[in-house]
Amino acid sequence: MASVESHCGRPVLWEIVSSRRGSTVWKGTGPAASVALKAGQDEGAPITSRETTVAEHMPGHSPLIASGSTRTTSWLITPWHDGPSTWDVFHTVRTTHQGTQEARDAAVDLCLAVGDLHRQGWVHGDLQPEHAIHTKTGIQLIDCTWAASPGLLTPSRTFQGGLPHLLAPELAAEIEAGHRPVQVTPAAEVHTLAATLWRAATGTWPRSCTTARSPAGPEIRRLIAQDRLPFADVPQWPGLITILRGVLTQTPSRRPTAWDLAGDLRSASLR
Repeated sequence: MASVESHCGRPVLWEIVSSRRGSTVWKGTGPAASVALKAGQDEGAPITSRETTVAEHMPGHSPLIASGSTRTTSWLITPWHDGPSTWDVFHTVRTTHQGTQEARDAAVDLCLAVGDLHRQGWVHGDLQPEHAIHTKTGIQLIDCTWAASPGLLTPSRTFQGGLPHLLAPELAAEIEAGHRPVQVTPAAEVHTLAATLWRAATGTWPRSCTTARSPAGPEIRRLIAQDRLPFADVPQWPGLITILRGVLTQTPSRRPTAWDLAGDLRSASLR
């Protein structure tokens, strides 16, 4: 594509990064820069098309280099962001219980980025440890298909609120009650933000679901909606886990904002 070669230089080498549920992502690398190409086919086409719409409106989103669609396929190309994900930054914390200073700084940066998004009337809709990239110029949120704002159409009925294990109980309850389309509030997203950081720091889900039969996502969502899963007992970084558990146990009206959580994390013990 001429637009890619103009951005990256020639030649551009392509490699598949992921392929699942009708959506494939490639990384294209040239002498000058790299890009991400996402293409959705068949049932994945309208989902990718929505991500294009988000990219055109969401503050801070990577600029679109090109996009297009056919009867069965939608695609978009954005710059590739170099840097570790939140999951990557917390690797040393998960494996050796060290590296807490770097991880705390990254956690604060993520909270501030989410807080700024909320201030502008947006929610990401699908926060996960892999969906935030820590670049030299700041946080870049990716996989923004389900981001929403008052001025943007609500997600389709195929949206189930994000990863079931990270859902706020009130959002899980609304989904279980059949409310559609799913509306992620800033308060619900702060719960997911705290759960995301718990997941990154420990490698486990906040709510313990270790049973003889590992429940599937829908069952996890139902149990979270009913508050029937206890919190996991984890050894990593008690100072951080105490703060995150405090967020995860609050009702929506008493939950801190993402900016408040950033402030709490700045003072978190590194042990």
